[in-house]
Amino acid sequence: MTRAVILLLVLALVAPPLAAAATDALDDGVHRPPIHLCGMVQGWFAPNSSYGANLRYLAATLPAKVNGSSSSNCSCVDVLAGERPDQVAASAFCNSTSDCAACIAKAFRYARWLCGYSRHAMVDLRACRVSYHDVERMEQGVRVVSAVGIFSEHTSSWLNNVLIHDFPMMLVFQVIGVACVLFMFLQEWRDSRSRRAQANRLP
Repeated sequence: MTRAVILLLVLALVAPPLAAAATDALDDGVHRPPIHLCGMVQGWFAPNSSYGANLRYLAATLPAKVNGSSSSNCSCVDVLAGERPDQVAASAFCNSTSDCAACIAKAFRYARWLCGYSRHAMVDLRACRVSYHDVERMEQGVRVVSAVGIFSEHTSSWLNNVLIHDFPMMLVFQVIGVACVLFMFLQEWRDSRSRRAQANRLP
């Protein structure tokens, strides 16, 4: 397998999330990509699976449900869709009631775009936040973590959620992916210069 083929494969894996984040930055109006988290522990789902159908149902109904729960200060809702083993739990929150439904719909689109077929995703657009996860796999993960005694009884629930959702591992893989792309570009550029120099020396 040539270096060019390897380079294309690495770009195919790493470039889409980076491009999506760059596009989101322009769409969000503040020139920054939205804060997002794509969990890897819960695995992936097939495009035409029951899990995917449950996500489409939530995308269509969650904004209206959040509007229906509006109060004077904020709007928030937690809902379930589907049946086990493909049941999805989703949460949505708005800082204010102004354009809450539109913000939730936009955040859900970002989650599907940035995280692809991941069973767990979170997107924070500052004005609103959306997250979803696989109910059964989340419970299995919690049971495994409890069985090996990683977390004590006094560990805060916030820290538990961050660690279970594999946030540190996600950052590590993203950094490794970007480093690999830069290394491959540099290697290909150096090889290309060397080949051109050799060609110029030919009679």
